[in-house]
Amino acid sequence: MPNFSPTLPATQRAAGFTLIELMITVIVLVIVVSMAAPAMSQLISSQRTRNAAADLASALTLTRSEAVNRSATTTMTASGTGGSWTGGWAVAAGTARIRGYGPYDGITITASGGSSLAIGNDGRPTAGTQTFQVAPSTNATSATTVCVQVGGTGRVTTVNGTCT
Repeated sequence: MPNFSPTLPATQRAAGFTLIELMITVIVLVIVVSMAAPAMSQLISSQRTRNAAADLASALTLTRSEAVNRSATTTMTASGTGGSWTGGWAVAAGTARIRGYGPYDGITITASGGSSLAIGNDGRPTAGTQTFQVAPSTNATSATTVCVQVGGTGRVTTVNGTCT
């Protein structure tokens, strides 16, 4: 009887990885991913804050522009529950809604002047200077906090850090 042994000659070894090599590779990959996860969540939180601050500055600029173009008072009003800016906001001229923004998850927006801002036909806020502090809901540091300011002349500026 012929010998049909499944072993291969030494010169024809099977190509591929052993189970042990694959397990070690997976373990190393899990360790690397677990080290990168906290840094990634901080990056996402910081980016959400910056995006909301940029949208807020854009909406303030739009409000001012529409007030001057229409030669009428234009308002930006918080549209979240209880007048919360985190729930979004809308720009309107009289009863005509121009544009809406938000809602924003994972951030907190604190305004110095309540739940609305009116810009007169001269491009200036009717109630004077107002600030909006945009920060992550959790682990807020001054490095991830952004302050959006509307000056008495209507100029919009964005500053990293807390509002003073």
